[in-house]
Amino acid sequence: MKRLPWFLGQICSTIAVRSSHGVVFTTDRAYQPGEQVFISYGKKSNGELLLSYGFVPKEGTNPSDSVELSLSLKKSDKCYKEKLEALRKHGLSASQCYPIQITGWPLELMAYAYLAVSPPSMSPQFEEMAAAASNKSTTKKDLRYLEIEEKALQFILDSCESSISKYSKFLQASGSMDLDVTSPKQLNRGVFLKQLAVDLCTSEQRILFRAQHILRRRLRDMRSGELRALRIFDGLQNIFK
Repeated sequence: MKRLPWFLGQICSTIAVRSSHGVVFTTDRAYQPGEQVFISYGKKSNGELLLSYGFVPKEGTNPSDSVELSLSLKKSDKCYKEKLEALRKHGLSASQCYPIQITGWPLELMAYAYLAVSPPSMSPQFEEMAAAASNKSTTKKDLRYLEIEEKALQFILDSCESSISKYSKFLQASGSMDLDVTSPKQLNRGVFLKQLAVDLCTSEQRILFRAQHILRRRLRDMRSGELRALRIFDGLQNIFK
């Protein structure tokens, strides 16, 4: 059966019904002869599409694509035990993964970052942060702690750059991967699977690069603002000397 085009802008609802002769698709309305019909695979990331349907969309064609970013508490943190306890109360662990899309990241990820960088003086807020970091939380609370926001963004940036490094190593290694196969059929299958893995990693790395760019720009803006404020303060001090 010919694969229908990947399209998410205009979607027709279809239902696949298995039969002994193949697959039957039921459309949501009547179509004219020759009219193009599109199918939706649902709001799935490229990784989910690869596992479920065996293909990776071409660059820029999947607005639902995402990559899992891993965040972890540092065991050297003076409040490691207290933070871990707060996380466990809400079904979380010391290491958590959150989805990042090309358009940004969820509030839960930012809440986890706040918790990870919080100093001991903010221990009364640990549980509030942990609750906001939970995907199971019924309320989506947009926390904002200005005093540690820069550290939280830097924490996310460091995690992004660590993931980018891992993707880069895989992509570099895949270029010289030695497929030890003897059959042409096996070779074709091996090359095909390798290409799918490379395509998936490339698309996910692209999302991380976008997040890296946004985080670096935001941090640069924050730091330049602080420097301007310090210069103004120094200038006022000089005036009143």
